[in-house]
Amino acid sequence: MLGSILVVNDRGGVGKTLLSHHVMATAMMEGMALRVVEYEVNERLARLYGPEHVEHRKITQDFVNMMGAGGDGFFEFWDKIGPELQRGGRLFDFGGNISQWFFNWAEVSGFDYYVGDGSRLIFMVPVTVDLASLQTGMATLERIATIAPNAKRIIVENGFSGSFTQLEESHYAQRKAEMIERENVAVVTMPACTAPAWARLTGHRIDQVAQMTREDLVRLGVSPPVASRSLIVIHEWLRTIRQQLLPYLVDVFRSTPTPGATGRGGPHQGIV
Repeated sequence: MLGSILVVNDRGGVGKTLLSHHVMATAMMEGMALRVVEYEVNERLARLYGPEHVEHRKITQDFVNMMGAGGDGFFEFWDKIGPELQRGGRLFDFGGNISQWFFNWAEVSGFDYYVGDGSRLIFMVPVTVDLASLQTGMATLERIATIAPNAKRIIVENGFSGSFTQLEESHYAQRKAEMIERENVAVVTMPACTAPAWARLTGHRIDQVAQMTREDLVRLGVSPPVASRSLIVIHEWLRTIRQQLLPYLVDVFRSTPTPGATGRGGPHQGIV
């Protein structure tokens, strides 16, 4: 069966959408037909890529109230995700304060029926140097282990609000080292883009940004010298992140043969 990627951390502003955007762009540039489900109050990825690539499952205030009140109506909303995880080949992007409800559902709804021990799942947990972000991220990693003990867990260190080198002696660094050594947790770095023209590219798809030329940036109002310097930085930034994400995408798309199946499929085969 194919695997799935879930991007989670209930803390807002840690880069979940940006990370999912990078995953989508990497998949598209590699010819992988990744299906994306976005659990958000407002469309973000769906607005950029359109409904043919992203399904937006809107989180309304009424729905939040229903989740808080409990009842089986809350669980029925999440029941749809079980068969989707079973089919695999998907990226699930959870907005702030959403993944807690997913975990609540998984803990009481026979999650293992759909995913077994979770070995075909990859959970990516973005964090920044903000203390609340780190605390929520670590709690999320621990909660993942309770519902899917063999899932791949990845800490994605988003350098947008500061370098993680300042945390070398922190409790976070100690706990991270323990998780890497004893629990097979991996780490991906997502540095901030320092290109001077990056602010002009807000609202553009990353897979399209990767193909831009100096003339494209000039048409956006960037001077030719700044455009030239920016492209060098942007391409290196995208290459660095893409190289880190690609092995996990290949893992998700490497289909595990079912009993009695014949033939061999490459990493891009069997996409739903």
